[in-house]
Amino acid sequence: MIEFLVSWAEQLIIALIIIIIIEIILPNGNNYKKYIKVVLGIFLVYTIINPIVGEKINNIKFKEVVANPYIEDNTNIQNNINYDEQIEKKFKIKFEENINEFLSKNGYELEKIEQDVTYKNQEIEINKLKLKIEKQNQEKEKIKVKKQEKITDEEIKEIASKISDNYEIDESKIIIESENSND
Repeated sequence: MIEFLVSWAEQLIIALIIIIIIEIILPNGNNYKKYIKVVLGIFLVYTIINPIVGEKINNIKFKEVVANPYIEDNTNIQNNINYDEQIEKKFKIKFEENINEFLSKNGYELEKIEQDVTYKNQEIEINKLKLKIEKQNQEKEKIKVKKQEKITDEEIKEIASKISDNYEIDESKIIIESENSND
């Protein structure tokens, strides 16, 4: 302990001598003299505090103080991203089932669906909805002849309008195609 105090006193005396020499060398008319004195004051404070604080800083483990909170935050962010992706996937599945049921009630079959969905701030936004549909097959008596009827552009517009109203989606984000539509 005495060696520590002697070493500290020696460093303090050397720092004070250096500061006094620098102040003597500086000319009186120098505009930067006050800034230099501030720097020398910081140097003196550093010299006084360094042996005391330096020992404690050496005992601190960098990974425990700095790295672990960052890793935990990164893990939380990753979990949130995975959670958001899961919500988007579940929404897409349920939405496809719902659209399929809706179209079926209106006499159409869903062949294919493409959904561009984003989940932000606990809200789901449908950016684009692309459907490929056809009229439901109608079986004739015992012969089971499947009759395919064409879907007109007016019917497509009507379906898009109904979907827009029913699901509160902007109609410009809905694209409906049909193999047998009148183009």
